[in-house]
Amino acid sequence: MLDAHRQYMDTRAAEGCRNAMQVWRELRARGFTGGCSIVHDAFARLRGAAPEGDRLHSVAAAVRTISAPPARRACAWLLGWQEGQLMQTERSHRERFVETLRRIEPTVAAARELALRLFGLARSRDVDGFDHWLSQAHTCPMPDLQRFAAGLEADLSAVRAAFSSPWSSGQVEGQINRLKYLKRQMYRGPSLT
Repeated sequence: MLDAHRQYMDTRAAEGCRNAMQVWRELRARGFTGGCSIVHDAFARLRGAAPEGDRLHSVAAAVRTISAPPARRACAWLLGWQEGQLMQTERSHRERFVETLRRIEPTVAAARELALRLFGLARSRDVDGFDHWLSQAHTCPMPDLQRFAAGLEADLSAVRAAFSSPWSSGQVEGQINRLKYLKRQMYRGPSLT
């Protein structure tokens, strides 16, 4: 469909145009009847890789090639939760999504590595490794992780006790959350509509 318009697209790319949507509008005015995604893909190939500073274009191109999962699933994919429960097609989609996200946003890659390392340290109960992790988390480029590290440091004695103690309050906390949920449901009452 684009063969008749290749010369025009080459010219626009050589002029430094980076907006595929604008080129699509111009091509429509010249008689092109195809959709904007066709022009976008072809124009992206013409331009080659986006320059380092053009992060917005990189994000848009990645979103077009990989559909983003819901936030909860994206978090689970990044952290590797429920890895054994994924079917092969979903596993390959997860791997592509994680790699694309890590390539687009290096801070996500750094935060992911720190989070996975924290999970490993908690499983192995490595207090010395946790102290090293805490210093790395304070210098992480992601502000949310820095705040999380500051919160852990504010209650450092309890966190260290959790690493060294064989006891866990997880079951109790789960039951408390369940009871609070039931209590909220009971106090809602009937709707007046």
